[in-house]
Amino acid sequence: MRSLPLFIAIKYLKGKRTGFQSFVSSAGLIGVALGVAVLILVSSVMNGFERELRERILQAIPHASIEGGIDINQVLSVKAVLEENPEVLASSPYIETQGLISSANSLKGIYIFGVNPVLEKKVSIVSTKIISGSWNSIEEEKYGIIIGDILAFQLGIGVGDMVNILVPDTTLSLAGILPRTKRFKVTGIFRIGAPEMDQSFAYINITNAQKLLRMSNSVHGIRIKYQDLFQARQLVYQDTYRINEVLGTQFSSSNWTNSYGTLFQAIKMEKFLVFLLLSLVVVVAVFNIVSLSVMTINEKRTQIAILMTLGASRSFIQRIFIYFGSLIGLAGTCLGLIIGLVLTYFLGPIINFIEDLLDIRFLEVYFINYFPTDFRLIWIVIICLTALFLTVISSFYPSRLASKINPAEVLRYE
Repeated sequence: MRSLPLFIAIKYLKGKRTGFQSFVSSAGLIGVALGVAVLILVSSVMNGFERELRERILQAIPHASIEGGIDINQVLSVKAVLEENPEVLASSPYIETQGLISSANSLKGIYIFGVNPVLEKKVSIVSTKIISGSWNSIEEEKYGIIIGDILAFQLGIGVGDMVNILVPDTTLSLAGILPRTKRFKVTGIFRIGAPEMDQSFAYINITNAQKLLRMSNSVHGIRIKYQDLFQARQLVYQDTYRINEVLGTQFSSSNWTNSYGTLFQAIKMEKFLVFLLLSLVVVVAVFNIVSLSVMTINEKRTQIAILMTLGASRSFIQRIFIYFGSLIGLAGTCLGLIIGLVLTYFLGPIINFIEDLLDIRFLEVYFINYFPTDFRLIWIVIICLTALFLTVISSFYPSRLASKINPAEVLRYE
């Protein structure tokens, strides 16, 4: 008896439909499938962008920094206080400045980072992204410099070539403020995969940076890498307060949210809004399922009345149409799941085909030039369960409508 409502619901579902009823039936099924597929595809792409931002850019820059012109004799003391925090994975002193790099072919503005190559390995992933030369070369070479691959291409240089570095001289002479220049040898080329960094970042030894900027007794700050970069904002404030309290200093702090937090929040907000808007596709499909259920009830009024005269209870009739709507939702969700997974898996070749066909590049100006995808099981499960939940809930109204049919009135003229 328990399986009889399901059997009747399947029979109603398989029944032949024509005209508008057939259209509504197809629209309900296709709508749910399309909504689920698009949500899986878009959420996977947005998650992919978030992952690329986190793994490429946010791992190449420090999670946070202690700043304020730290005396060279205080570096070890600051690092000792930082290491008392179990959330701190590593720390490294640095010097940062802007300057110009020139070759025989071109002149470019860059960010110059003076680092300790041994300690910097533990803070940044740049040392793992060397495609030519060696990261340790800036320690081995007296005046070695490591630059990004895009910058090397723009300058027309490679490993072993010489470049000139120009930085502003803060000392005032009779001729005014003049740039200071120094000749460096390119000893390494890296590729992070983020054009913003690959074309504007350069690394030299911290000792050479001190000489270049005439600050032999201090560094600009100390980079910090935390266990969880998303906790860096709160943790660096706490660590800065402890350092100032223990050492009696007035250091300040910064974290990755100051430079890339807006971009990361924008991606998260866009992901939420796109998810919300595309959910309306499923909602529209749910209304189509309600309409189909109501039309099926009107078509089967006589059969429903006969079932009730044979002893079928109101709950029995309700279960028939709850199963009816739920089966459409289940079929649409399963179909959408398959379509969404297939489209997401083959998104790269599909996008490449469209770009070649239209002769355009969709992501030419962004920090990555392809559509990344990141399958997250929890997201897929939530999308599918939400679609199923909406279709089941929407089936309650038609089922209550069917259960209120009066058999005497329906069969009076039969």
